[in-house]
Amino acid sequence: MSKILVVEDEESITELLKLYLESEGHLVVTTDKGKTAIEWIKEIHVDLAIVDLGLPDISGFEVCRSIKDNPKTRSIPIIILTGNTSNNAKIEGNMEANADLFLNKPISMDDLKKAVTMMFEKAAKKKLLLRNSLRTRFD
Repeated sequence: MSKILVVEDEESITELLKLYLESEGHLVVTTDKGKTAIEWIKEIHVDLAIVDLGLPDISGFEVCRSIKDNPKTRSIPIIILTGNTSNNAKIEGNMEANADLFLNKPISMDDLKKAVTMMFEKAAKKKLLLRNSLRTRFD
């Protein structure tokens, strides 16, 4: 069972994401504040973070940057949810915050399922590559 952190300030979207992800067999932890997410991510292990770009206290980019800048959490895949469809937001997110994927709101559950599956597959491949490189280094 994978643990997913959802950071979203719109309650209806949070509930929709939570219900869907739990129906897919994931454990879901939610918050509507970026600062809370940053504190929680240090304390609890999560396998994926889904972060809204427009949070009430700090931006989703700041949450993403905080996760990716911490050596203990940088391998956590992050999906950014945004209503901003401009390329500037995606460029900033990729260059400055190191986000793994962007999904535009409103989001279909099919797109969410594909995105979550892709993030878990990508994370598994990274772990395998790291394990193999470490094994090669010590052999």
